Amino acid sequence: MKKLSVFDFVSLDGYYKGLNEDISWNRHGPEEAEFSVEKATSGNTLLFGRVTYEMMESFWTTPDAMKVLPEIATGMNSADKIVFSRSLKKADWNNTTLVNSNMVDEVRKLKQLPGKDMTVLGSGNIVTQLADAGLIDEYQLMIYPVAIGQGTSFFKGLKNNLSLKLVSSRIFNSGTVLLCYQPE
Repeated sequence: MKKLSVFDFVSLDGYYKGLNEDISWNRHGPEEAEFSVEKATSGNTLLFGRVTYEMMESFWTTPDAMKVLPEIATGMNSADKIVFSRSLKKADWNNTTLVNSNMVDEVRKLKQLPGKDMTVLGSGNIVTQLADAGLIDEYQLMIYPVAIGQGTSFFKGLKNNLSLKLVSSRIFNSGTVLLCYQPE
């Protein structure tokens, strides 16, 4: 069975994005950038909701992305991607499959098929739906030492309590902490 993980950046006060979709507060240091290269080149299939997909595509396909973060851009552009959306009509980013059907059912099926593990990047709405369905095997949260006061909570809309156990952690020189949890 394929493993489904979530990788996301979170502020110290639990937000994965600020007001007006602001993510400027999650500044990478050199260590975090190196770790992001490892994640982007892991070979996992990347899963997105429409909003995150459009944001990622609009940056990672640009010459600026290749100039500033070439290894991550290459990894993002060559990775297999699945975008879940009821409103998106097409997905033009390299190696992207658009799924308009029931996301939970589709992920349940995908986990049973042979092949690459899957990682949800960002996409808070789909994270909460997949968490409520018990389909996420690991949560990898990079906690930045910044409080933004307002925004969208990482687990906004979660219907069920989510009990997790810490399986690993890493402290970066910047004070950013990576916490990896699995459901209990």
